[in-house]
Amino acid sequence: MEGKAPEERHILVVEDNAINLRMLLDMLSIHNHKVTVARNGMEAIESVKQHKPEIVLMDMRMPVMGGLEATKRIREIPGLSETPIIALTASTGTDAEDRQIDIGCTGHLPKPIQTKELFGMLSKYLST
Repeated sequence: MEGKAPEERHILVVEDNAINLRMLLDMLSIHNHKVTVARNGMEAIESVKQHKPEIVLMDMRMPVMGGLEATKRIREIPGLSETPIIALTASTGTDAEDRQIDIGCTGHLPKPIQTKELFGMLSKYLST
């Protein structure tokens, strides 16, 4: 049977840590989401241009280009200014969250990522 299931959504996961990436991919596989992976901010920018994901889960600290800079650049791409970008970070506190929101992130998930919080965020920003 062809066609995508109603719950299947296209998600870009931007994460350089192999363990964190595997954990996120395992969580997302529960709902058969289409997932594209980028390992740094530069790859994320190219991926959003090419794949136009419905949501981006963006690690903030990565080699080559971090998540804050990548988010700023994605926000400048025509047609992608409204794509939800969720910051994934071990940095906690309102200062860190405020900075991420000011840069252009839509939401914030603290690491380690918890399944309930991840799916709550996806539900909030991918509602149909």
